[in-house]
This record gives sequence, C-alpha cells and structure tokens, in this order.
Amino acid sequence: MNFPVARRETVRDIEAVCRLGLGSRELRCGIVDRLMRLVPADSYCFGTLDPTTLLVTDEVSAGLTPEAAVAAAHNEYLVDDVLKFAALARSEVSAGTLSAATGGDPDSSHRYRTVLPLIDARHELRAAFVVDGHCWGAIALFRGSDRPDFSPADVGVLRRLSAPIASALRRAAHLTPGDTAPGDNAPRPAESGVLLLDQDLRPLSENPAVKLWRDELPSSEGTSGAELPIAVREVAARGRGAALPAYGRVRGRSGRWLTLHASPLNGGGPYPAPTAVTLTPAPANDVAEVLLLAYGLTPRERDVLARVVAGLPSRAIADELHITAATVQDHLKSVFAKTGVRSRSELVPTILGL
Repeated sequence: MNFPVARRETVRDIEAVCRLGLGSRELRCGIVDRLMRLVPADSYCFGTLDPTTLLVTDEVSAGLTPEAAVAAAHNEYLVDDVLKFAALARSEVSAGTLSAATGGDPDSSHRYRTVLPLIDARHELRAAFVVDGHCWGAIALFRGSDRPDFSPADVGVLRRLSAPIASALRRAAHLTPGDTAPGDNAPRPAESGVLLLDQDLRPLSENPAVKLWRDELPSSEGTSGAELPIAVREVAARGRGAALPAYGRVRGRSGRWLTLHASPLNGGGPYPAPTAVTLTPAPANDVAEVLLLAYGLTPRERDVLARVVAGLPSRAIADELHITAATVQDHLKSVFAKTGVRSRSELVPTILGL
C-alpha cells in the first residue's frame, strides 16, 4: 500500500474511533492501537489534561517505569525544557519532535538526559490535543536507538488529529469511567485526605481518609509498582514549584469528582521540606466549569446555563442578557440536546455532576 494512502486511511480510521462516543481510557487505547500501525513506537504515554490547569489527570501507557514517570513529572512542571505539554497546548504548532525542537542537539534537553535513558529511548514525539482553545489530552511517543527518529510525516499525522482527538476526549470527560470496580459506589469520607510526600514523591505519612480517596482515583495502566495514583503524582510534582497552580479536577472511578491541591510545607531542618497533597470532593463550581467545557457549549449557551443553575427563570435571564425569552428557550433546547437531558430539573444535577 502506498504510504500516503496508508497515512490517510489511518487518520480516517482514528477519526472514526473518535466518533464512537467511547469512555476516555477505551478511546485512548483504541487511538493508540491504530496510531502505532502507522507511527510505531517502543513506549508511549497518553494522558488526559485538566483543560484549565493543564494538569495530567490520567494516563494509559506502555514501556514506562515508575522511576521514569516520577522523573517525567519533575521535568514537566519544574524544569525549563522544550515541547512541554502546556506550551504545546498554547501553541499554533500542536506537535513536534525533540530533535527538531532542540535544533538537532537533543543533549541540550533536560528530559533527553534524565528521562529518556530510564526507558532506553533516544527519540521523542509529543503532541497536544486541542479544540476551541482548550487542551484535553497529550501524548508522548518514544523510540530506541535501533529505530530512526520520528519523521515530519509522523508529526503531520498528529497535528492533523489534534482537534478530532481533543473533541473526543472532551466528550468523554462527562462520561462515567468504565472501570468501576465493586464497592466504588460506597459512601466516601467527608474528611479530606492528606498525604505528605518527600522530594522524590515517596509517601512519608497520610491520614486515614487518604486510602479511601486514593482508591477512587484512576491507577496507572501499562506500568507496575507505581506507588501513587497518576493525578497525585502530577499535582505533587507541580506543587513543588510556583510557576503554575498546583491543583486539578479528576473524575473518580465511581463517577464522583475530586479536587487535588498540593503545596510544599515550610522547611527548617537539614532535609528538604515535604509536599502536602489534599484530596477532597470537588465543589460544584469546579465540576460545573469542567463539564461546561466538556459539553462543548457556546459562550452564549454557557451564559444562559449559568443563570439556570443560579435559579433564574427565562424572563429574568432574557432581561440580564438583553435577548428575548424565545432566544433563551432556543439556547436551552440546544443545551438540552448537547447534555442529553429533557428539562431544567434534569439539567442542573447533570451540570453539577450530582
């Protein structure tokens, strides 16, 4: 088969997968399975991102080690380097190779020197998946020295797929995770979970509530022996720095939303200060912010919906927004269709994740 033809067929195949309405992990596994036929790699990490804070909240991966995951989190949030996911998310160029980004001098990259050797890799291709100005996921592909570097054509495939994959990940964000285990619907503690980690992100101590909250979080897929759930590891790594907000929202295995915060404690002794991570039920406004983006509502639909959540009737909404009541109803019909509900009484709990 002609290679350009294979490339077009793979892109169409992945776009078809993106239209199936799959849950997030099933979606990402399906995409990777097809992508690898055209752009083979020895290892990869495909994560979802909080579209506001750009925190990695979940991942499916292969060929990675817990040590590499911790080193990668440190590099992502605390070290100046090329092709950071946050930078790709804000760039007009959504994908690139490490070799091109360093001008052919990969040794100048901290990630090349400290992370790639842990997985016997020499080449890296990264892409962010962005739609309507928001990033919903990112992928890193790695190859060893026995393979050639990723080509411009490989980069082009991922750039072409950025918006379709982002749209599919956005739709998946409002679906209940598909890996719910027995007991996941059991009541969760009202108390916040508090976990202290050392500079290498190893647990030092925790309160009793942490175990229940930690069981709610997605675990690593494709890695073994990881001590921390992905979201805890990522928010803790970011919490040790000060450049970006150290919090994120994560949908738990039962469908409940959690908010994670991390910050370094004050030092004072000869050892580095530990990092504290707290896990709490996400407040309604945090959940609503993510779901409003996930349902792909227009700015005006979000304006109307915010006032519905606040309890305003259609006439009051029309007056505040300087539109007609009929226009309000048209916007509500569109919101109902996008969120899969039939009435205001169903809409509010859906948007608040209740």
